[in-house]
Amino acid sequence: MIGMAATTASAKSAGGLTEVQRVAAERRAIGLLSPVAYDEAVANMVMASAPNLFAVVEYEVAAPEIARVMGYGVSAGEWVHVVSVDGTACGTFETADEALKPYETTNEVAARIVWITPDLVLQKLLVK
Repeated sequence: MIGMAATTASAKSAGGLTEVQRVAAERRAIGLLSPVAYDEAVANMVMASAPNLFAVVEYEVAAPEIARVMGYGVSAGEWVHVVSVDGTACGTFETADEALKPYETTNEVAARIVWITPDLVLQKLLVK
């Protein structure tokens, strides 16, 4: 199946697009973002068990607009996994709030969780 998908993906149409690119463009044109149409039962199953994504953001207490992303996390049921932006550190925790413990909180700096919500994802996809 992988070989067939790769062959299909690499075959260029007359417009210079692969079949996957053409289907993706058609789906985007009618307001759908995924290049693949999934069976409703499969989509429901995936969405019911999909983890939540978040960023760990460190910010200056006196000026919260001065901030930087320290890491990204995945929260799924009873576990949370966080990886630093540079990939050199990671950890598994019971909750997203627990994932903040390794980050120093002082009068000057603190860290917070920023959940990656559908509107943020759509904004990223549509700005490209």
